[in-house]
Amino acid sequence: MTKIITLDGPSGSGKGTVGRALAIDLGFNYLDSGLLYRSLALNALINHLDLNDEFGIAATVNDVSLEFSLCSPVVTLNGADVTDEIRSERVSLASSKIAKYSLVRKRLVDFQRKFSRGDGLIADGRDMGSVIFPSADLKIFLTASVKVRAVRRYKELIARGENVSLRDLERRIALRDKGDRERKVSPLIAGEGAIVIDASEKSVNEVKKEIIHYFDLIPSV
Repeated sequence: MTKIITLDGPSGSGKGTVGRALAIDLGFNYLDSGLLYRSLALNALINHLDLNDEFGIAATVNDVSLEFSLCSPVVTLNGADVTDEIRSERVSLASSKIAKYSLVRKRLVDFQRKFSRGDGLIADGRDMGSVIFPSADLKIFLTASVKVRAVRRYKELIARGENVSLRDLERRIALRDKGDRERKVSPLIAGEGAIVIDASEKSVNEVKKEIIHYFDLIPSV
């Protein structure tokens, strides 16, 4: 039976970095659900689609082909290298908008569950443990302070050559957290039985080791 570890939490809490490290160490498949929403957002922007058109965006779910590797930072969307663009603040804001659409989220449920195969899966997102994999073997809710997450995002964007304000990023992250927590469909919550880890003052390796410790405590069937 496939073992499943879910990693939920707000934007910038380190889910992606920790999730990839865990998948490599454990030899598990990896699902970055955030990239799915970003790919839909980028596809919509590229094709000049109306981001306010929930039905129109949902209709593009089957038109998007996303590929990424644990060992490589390259991300391809429909065959094109979008590694830098998909992480841009423009795409981030668009992704946050379409992620609130219930029809989009519903159409992605089965798609995400298909990643559960082989020995195990690390599923990273906002609703992995609460909605997509409610019976996961281990549920982790990874968080960090708004200030810490804003600084991380600021450094990432500056390194990519984007002109951003740290104060604006803090404000946007706080607003996004509020929107994620209060949305009607798949709100950002710790799934039942989830272990909460505050990564504000912890390294990626420290968080990874803590999660593996909890995973090792799971009884073998």
